[in-house]
Amino acid sequence: MTTTTLNHKKVIVTGASSGIGLEVVKLLLQQNCTIVAAAKEIGGLTPDDIQLFAYVGDLSTQEGIDQLFDFALDVMGDVDIFVANAGFAYYELLGSPDWQHISNIFNINTFGAIYSAQKMKQLLGDRPYTVMCTASGMGILPLPGYALYSATKAAIRGFAQAYRYELSSGQHFKVIYPISTRTDFFKNAGNSPMPWPSQTAAAVASALVRGLGSGKRDIYPSLTFRLMNTLNRIFPFVLRLYANHENAKLQQWVQQKQREEKLK
Repeated sequence: MTTTTLNHKKVIVTGASSGIGLEVVKLLLQQNCTIVAAAKEIGGLTPDDIQLFAYVGDLSTQEGIDQLFDFALDVMGDVDIFVANAGFAYYELLGSPDWQHISNIFNINTFGAIYSAQKMKQLLGDRPYTVMCTASGMGILPLPGYALYSATKAAIRGFAQAYRYELSSGQHFKVIYPISTRTDFFKNAGNSPMPWPSQTAAAVASALVRGLGSGKRDIYPSLTFRLMNTLNRIFPFVLRLYANHENAKLQQWVQQKQREEKLK
């Protein structure tokens, strides 16, 4: 699939109200795609119900995703590309066992993406289609404070590597691995400190859309991350040094939170 073949494709983008998802929608509109933009609430978009449709729902549940596909088929008639971008992170020291806390993040970051990929296969059969899933560099190089988040993204990586063997010719399950992206992501994760390095949502979205139109299965928007990953394979202590630095930031963040709690 080349970039030109994105023209007039019918696309679902989740997590489309802000950040990477919103930038992806903007770029796909320039490619003359018809888009269903899905999120818990549509803030930064102006649907015209011609080229851009909005779906508001809970994408952490089977019912929410089933309803999203029903809506997309009703307004577009078909789906060529699914961009599974919805997700969030916890930044924390894991405390007491909490099944619901674990389920909440896996439901949307992992289960929702996998279930949507299966929905695409069910819908398209042996016809060509593409699923693009937003993972994270932490799915490869996990960081302190993000144990659950890193696990949800590592699970996507493992699923992709095995599931691709089950797809027919012309069907793709692609994964993009952004580094820290300068959005509200870290604010929503408890005002956590942003790991170094970072990049803009527009840069990640541009890499994602280029990835849709390329033959690549895994997309790495940051050259710095690719170099770090390669360096870590040769000198594993590099990641440990980096993780120790991030762990010190985590401990400082925890102490600050404890001081703030005492002042309340």
